[in-house]
Amino acid sequence: MLVGRAVIPHSSFLIPNSPGYTVAVTWGFAYLLIFLGGFTLSLVTGFARRLLHPSELCDNVVVPSHEHLQGLRYPAADLLASFLTLFGLTCLIAHGVSSLLPRHEMAIGAGAGLVGIFALKSWLYRVCDPSEQLTEDPHNVRVVREIPANGYGQVEVSVEGTQLKMAARTDQSQPIPVGAIVNILDRTESVVVVKSQLKSG
Repeated sequence: MLVGRAVIPHSSFLIPNSPGYTVAVTWGFAYLLIFLGGFTLSLVTGFARRLLHPSELCDNVVVPSHEHLQGLRYPAADLLASFLTLFGLTCLIAHGVSSLLPRHEMAIGAGAGLVGIFALKSWLYRVCDPSEQLTEDPHNVRVVREIPANGYGQVEVSVEGTQLKMAARTDQSQPIPVGAIVNILDRTESVVVVKSQLKSG
């Protein structure tokens, strides 16, 4: 007597293997392959190693030297590895603990991947943007756009070898001309409050 096997709906799909022959692949196995692909990519690109060594985390993150407000440029491979790893892992978990359709599992996985990319970019921005390491009293802060008494100008400051241009304002009653050397009194986001250095002599 033949005993039939129960088949879970939507648990597998067919992929071509050779002409006239297909192989059944479970969605769980496909999600596992995607997860392993993303994890392998993170190992190959060194992203996993840099995550474990904070001092090397920003090695491949590029900070535009002309205007940091345009944002950091992140390695595409790091973002892809993060997305694939989170997508595959989330889909694998959803597939194992629920009876959702594959398209719903993939929608959840894609959402987790996108959230992961956003979180990673936010974290790298806070860790790798040199303006976050800006001290209260850096040296050689130079005005590159005049700072009016009741308005905003721009200063340039060197942070660990990176030239940053930051919006600046002053509480002084007189404008600060281009080329003047100033001191930073306070900073909020990318805006600094400055005052002119007193000349000796």
